[in-house]
Amino acid sequence: MFGIVLGTSSCGFPRSEIRSPGREPLFARIRAAIAELEATSRALDPACLDGRDAAALVELAARGERICAAIKARGARRVDETKVWRDGGHRSAAHFVAETAGTTVGAASRTLEAARALDELPATQEAFRAGALSETQVAEITSAVEADPEAEADLLATASEQSVKGLRDRCRQVRAGAQVDDQAWARQLHVNRRAHEWTDPDGGYCLQARLAPDAGARLSSAWTAHTDRIFAEARRAGRREPRTAYAADGLVAAVTEGPCKPVDVRLEVTAAALPRGHTEPGERCEIKGVGPVPITTARALLDDSSISVLVRDGDDITAVSKPTRTIPAKLRRAVEARYPTCGVKTCANDQFLEIDHVVALEDHGRTEDANLWRICSHHHKLKTYCGWNVTGTTHDWDLAPPDDPDPP
Repeated sequence: MFGIVLGTSSCGFPRSEIRSPGREPLFARIRAAIAELEATSRALDPACLDGRDAAALVELAARGERICAAIKARGARRVDETKVWRDGGHRSAAHFVAETAGTTVGAASRTLEAARALDELPATQEAFRAGALSETQVAEITSAVEADPEAEADLLATASEQSVKGLRDRCRQVRAGAQVDDQAWARQLHVNRRAHEWTDPDGGYCLQARLAPDAGARLSSAWTAHTDRIFAEARRAGRREPRTAYAADGLVAAVTEGPCKPVDVRLEVTAAALPRGHTEPGERCEIKGVGPVPITTARALLDDSSISVLVRDGDDITAVSKPTRTIPAKLRRAVEARYPTCGVKTCANDQFLEIDHVVALEDHGRTEDANLWRICSHHHKLKTYCGWNVTGTTHDWDLAPPDDPDPP
């Protein structure tokens, strides 16, 4: 038997009345409320409602769902604190919550993380208890406020005024603005890349991936181009399938055939941020369709992509252009001939080589033969994200670790 100790201010009952789950008034009231809801659910016939009544019913049910989620999250937090989950042989509190609630362990873990964070966020906790926030909204807010504690009020206002997507976008901006080390942020995004594949019970092939934003932008561009092409071909042939089906075909085509048109990535950046090397509060560095990215990632993306750059000065757009660092075809062929393998002396990799500016354009480097070499993706990541430096002389370059290396 486990007991819960709650103060009068948090549950409305004196401490002396809360003893065991089977006898205390708190549990009696919750059980009575759930029994009433269950009876109402069994008796409900939506066909007897008109459209407006059905919409009102959805609103009421959604509020009740949020309130129940708040109760469940706070109870789960206490289960975690008391370690009572061990009594049932569960691996963790998240496994207990997942089994009890019929959800995934990942979702249960996010619920517990948000519940822990609420101790330091009284306004968010009160809104959650009152049913004004869903679990998804709370998870987004607590994650963003962890990066910027001053953003709580702004995010609560955003949650009340915008959709979950709008809140999620704003939370991404808050997290991006709170990054104090641009290179460390870019490196972490790269280190956390993941891809998994499995077969579902019906025999379907499934995959899930998490990519750094520059890699994701390239993949998205090639994938979207193939999807649009396949969609247009299907329409001309009189075939009609869901867009998701064409997207599946487009993904296979992008992976097996490569891009069907030049990769097109759109970068929006504040004018002063790119040469400085990091953004400051109020500045932007975003990839369209991806969201905020480190300046370090933007520089890497500029090295060898077909991209469009939209430059901002405050709210004014000052330029829309293609970057001058795009390599002309004649110069590209010369660099490819000079570097048939990775330019790093200890590396003989000859696959998937990337052209790199030895001295970045932001540091007054130029797109010319003497300032270009080809290196493999691994060494390009070391140079871009991990502080490795180019050494040597023209056409005899090498790569050396930083003086004070901080490897991932």
